[in-house]
Formats: sequence, structure tokens, C-alpha cells
Amino acid sequence: MSSATPKKRLKPKISSPPPPPSASRRSPIALEPPRHLFPSKQELLRLVVVLAIASSVAVACNFLANFLRPQTKPFCDSDLDALDAFADDCEPCPSHGECHKGKLDCARGYRKLGRSCVEDGDINETARKLSEWVENHLCESNAQLLCYGMGTAWVPAEEIWNDLDGHPLMKNFGWDTAIFIYTKQKAIEATGKIMQNRTEVSGMKELKCPDSVAEHFKPYTCRIRLWIFKHVLLVVPVSLLLVASAMLIWKVRCRWHLSTRVEELYHQVEELVQEDSRIDRYPKLVKGESKVVWEWQVEVFINIMVSAY
Repeated sequence: MSSATPKKRLKPKISSPPPPPSASRRSPIALEPPRHLFPSKQELLRLVVVLAIASSVAVACNFLANFLRPQTKPFCDSDLDALDAFADDCEPCPSHGECHKGKLDCARGYRKLGRSCVEDGDINETARKLSEWVENHLCESNAQLLCYGMGTAWVPAEEIWNDLDGHPLMKNFGWDTAIFIYTKQKAIEATGKIMQNRTEVSGMKELKCPDSVAEHFKPYTCRIRLWIFKHVLLVVPVSLLLVASAMLIWKVRCRWHLSTRVEELYHQVEELVQEDSRIDRYPKLVKGESKVVWEWQVEVFINIMVSAY
């Protein structure tokens, strides 16, 4: 018996997709870019013109800015030699200034104004007021000495220096600062140019107000007293004359007042007498002058008295 051989199952053939058409077969219209993707010649020309105008404006603005505000040179260092300070690549350091690495710092008492150093107005004003205060203090002290013999004329500069520490104006600068010390030095220097000064053997400097200036600081009572002592030979007789004149005027006034009162009393008596019917008046020559004689009528008075009783 023969065995049957198994039959092989045939696999179905899968058909592969058709190959894409070659690039050579594609249409030429599909490869060209759209017309609106690139600008036209007129638009390119306009763009070039706009860029040219913008570049011209930028160049002109840059030139104008450099012309109106030129580049400033840095400052030469203060420690350079005199010849090196006038180099072309740096500017000499201004007066009252200290320059380092091209930067400017003004000295004490000065402030920066542009590229220079000017005096600080606040410090100068404070120093001026302090100088006036010291002058008044010195002149008042000398005036007391000239008037009453008390006090002193010469004041040590160290004492004035310590007195300035408590002045209200110095509180604006703070205590123990460089500006504080500089302001006091400036005030004392200004005072020393006006006041008299001397140096003791010990090296201590002293200041004094001139006597001619101290005269204006004397009190009025002192001025009057000193004037009287100076002109005593003229003041005494004038004073006696004034007293005698005052007494004479007082007596004359008293007499005038008394005579006025007597005259007023006379007129009152005259009015009373004229109203009395017992008084008879008639003219009469007295020593060749016509006078009005008043005569008392005694008989009329007696008759009136008798009739009354």
C-alpha cells in the first residue's frame, strides 16, 4: 500500500504597488514657484531707495551729534610732570582739583561745575557768618575793657577755635568732619585779615579788635559817661546854667499863675460889688487923673438895718 504524498499549499502572490512616475514624467508647471513669492523690479527699486535714504539720515545724525557734543578727553593725573600734563591724549587737571585715572575730584571747599572746580557757596556763606560772629565777640570784649576795665582785649586763637565748635551753624556739617574743620579754618583766616594779631613767645597766636572798631560796640550809657568825663569843663557850667534857668522859669511861671488867680478874684469881687445897691460909683479926679470912685452909702445901710428891726 503506498502512502499518498502530501500536497504543498501554494502561497498567494501579493501584487506590489506600481512604481511612482519618474520625475521626468512630472509636469513642468508643478516645479515653478508662485509669481507673488519674489518682489517685482519696481518693489526692489523702492526698497533700495528707502535703504539709501535711511543710511544717509543715520550718517547725518551721527555726524551732527559728534559735532555738537565732541568727545571729551580724560583728565591728566595730578601727579604727572608739567610737560606730560599738556599731552594731546588728556586734558590738564583744573585748579583746586585732584585728578586720578581721568576722573576729577574737587578739593575741600570747592564743588564740581562742568569740567572745573568752583568755590562752594554754602561753605563760603557759613564761613562769612562765623567770621562776623568772631569779630563781634572780639569787639564786644575789647569794648567792655575800654568802658569798665573788665575783660581782655587779646583772645587766643585756640579759644576762638573751641568756641566755634558750639556754634549752631556748624551743626549743618556734622562733627569732626573735613568740611567742618575746613569751614572753621576759613572763618578764622578771614577774621585774621581784619583783626589785629600777634604771636606770643610760646608760639600762641592771639587776635584783638582794633580800638577804633570797638568804639562802635560800646553801650550808650558808657558813651555818655565817657563823653561827660572828657568834656567836664564844658559840662559843669552848662549844667549850672541850665539849672539856674530852670529855677528862674519856674519862679516866673508861679508869679504869672498867682497874678492870673488874683485878677480872676478881682473880677469876681467887682461883679459882686456892682450888683450891690449900697455902693455908689462916680468919677473923680485923683492927682490929675480921672478915676472911678466907689463909695459906701452908710446912711442907706443904717436905715435898712433900723427898718429891719
